[in-house]
Amino acid sequence: MDLKQPELPELPAGIQTFEEVRVRQAVYVDKTKYFPLLPKGRKVVFCARPRRFGKSLTVSALDAFFSGRKDLFQGLTAEKFMNTSEFTPKPVIHLDMSEFDNSRSLEILEGKIRKYLTVISEQYNVALQWDDAASAFSNLLKDVSKATSKKIVLLIDEYDAPVLSLIQRSELTYNRRLVEETRETIRSFYSKIKSNDKILDFVFITGISKFSRMGVFSPLNNLVDISIDSEFAAFMGLTQNELEENFAPHLSATAQKLRVTENELLEQIKDHYDGFSFDGKTRVYNPFSTLLFFEDREFNNYWMESGSNGLIRKFLLDKKLTVEEFSGVRVDKNFARMPGEIGATPPKGFLYQAGYLTLREGSDGSYTLNYPNFEVRTALSALFMDNLYADEELALEARLDLSGYLEKGDIPGLLVIFMRLYSGLSSRDHKDAVSVKMDEDVLTGMALEQAEKRRDVNEPNSAVSFMESLSLKKGENFYRSVLQACLWSVGADVRPEASKNRGQADLEVKYKANNYIIEMKIAKDSPAALKSAQAGLTQIRSNNYGGASKKPILISLAVDLEARNIGACVFEKNGQTSVLDSQDLLRLRELPTEEAD
Repeated sequence: MDLKQPELPELPAGIQTFEEVRVRQAVYVDKTKYFPLLPKGRKVVFCARPRRFGKSLTVSALDAFFSGRKDLFQGLTAEKFMNTSEFTPKPVIHLDMSEFDNSRSLEILEGKIRKYLTVISEQYNVALQWDDAASAFSNLLKDVSKATSKKIVLLIDEYDAPVLSLIQRSELTYNRRLVEETRETIRSFYSKIKSNDKILDFVFITGISKFSRMGVFSPLNNLVDISIDSEFAAFMGLTQNELEENFAPHLSATAQKLRVTENELLEQIKDHYDGFSFDGKTRVYNPFSTLLFFEDREFNNYWMESGSNGLIRKFLLDKKLTVEEFSGVRVDKNFARMPGEIGATPPKGFLYQAGYLTLREGSDGSYTLNYPNFEVRTALSALFMDNLYADEELALEARLDLSGYLEKGDIPGLLVIFMRLYSGLSSRDHKDAVSVKMDEDVLTGMALEQAEKRRDVNEPNSAVSFMESLSLKKGENFYRSVLQACLWSVGADVRPEASKNRGQADLEVKYKANNYIIEMKIAKDSPAALKSAQAGLTQIRSNNYGGASKKPILISLAVDLEARNIGACVFEKNGQTSVLDSQDLLRLRELPTEEAD
């Protein structure tokens, strides 16, 4: 007789109002300890967090808190504070600026704002005085304060939505003039916060980016940015303890379904969805992905799939960016606080603010940037791979084929995918991959220094040969990074330049039951490529790069710069060595995918 499984607590996935979460008795991770702390010594508070990180639910809970909805806080940390004489309910004006996104004209934008402010005015039984959006907002603040005889708490959610929604449009629909006009309208709207300072008790503003913060809120000289404040590092997102305490029944049920222990499951969830850090030290899980994982009990890229990735994909393409180049990049606290405007910020600032990169604290008080977790890194790598294919369906097919080949240990199949990837690179990509531009005096000095080490100071071609060695090294790094992104895109565990006791392997790759050691070489032409590939396999063997792995598959690839693709491959699998020269690879490339298997 089957025992009936106990009913699990409801998950609040998709619920953005605090009242509904509490009424339905869905799981709520108690963050209310932060609520009384926010106004302490602060009049206007700003906090940036990535999309789908619980901002709207947080602002909704703050609305209930400052309004004095004690019935919704029973059993939560803030309940005790709300029952003290120190706490006094205030009138709250809650603006969800995502209601105004994707406005195709200023008339539409102002029409949306007017309708929204009218609802608030009716809530407080005051008449909305309309001349324009900014003046109507200012008048509404004054009238509500006068009608209630109290100072107002102002909550602004997704402050940047009206502008960012326009920026993320495709090239065909992007309207620079409308973006600037919308930015100016919103700036004028927010300027009324400063002019009504005397009737405002507390202001809380949140959004995705800091792109426009300084421009939009420049009049607010009393604004306090808590985005990277350690005190509020776990204000949004789930800590490890919060995950284990609040989702214990779901952890147990999911572990049973996936047939793993709870400890094994926790490690897997941590790899996929943990790792976001807003102070460089405290790590939190993405709440959106975590909730959907417990609902589906499957590991998927929920966060990436929940939004439009067109802007990120185009950004990677336009800037000629690879995925590997951002891992471990050092930045200072000024960068973390003010990464710059969207039109001028460097790529690392753009990806950091969009949530694709997160902070790690350095030993000297600085930070490094890194991908938060498996989910983000894999999805961003997939976008990079999509850029190498004109057809998205072909890109998806390539990833599916790649997964199968990695799982089976099918080296010829893998080579077909790799060669098609390199074929997708533009001629400029290939040219940039090996072009080294340096000041002539610096180059001469470096060349002479290297020549002296080799004791060939009088060698007339020393500067030329040194320049060639630099370009080959740059090319090796580029072609390896493309391969790394390709492997990351299917969820492979890839470790570049993995340190061994006798050197570094270019790539160590783990995918399900298979372990791969890959060495990359760059050669001028086809004959040189074969020699380089053979030397690469000798290097793997002599340095025992695969010694720590169980039955590793050893692969040495050489890119032929003349052909702009893989020119030779030597690999070892199950003790058998295979050599593929340029003609062998050409025949592989011409075969349909299924025949290359």
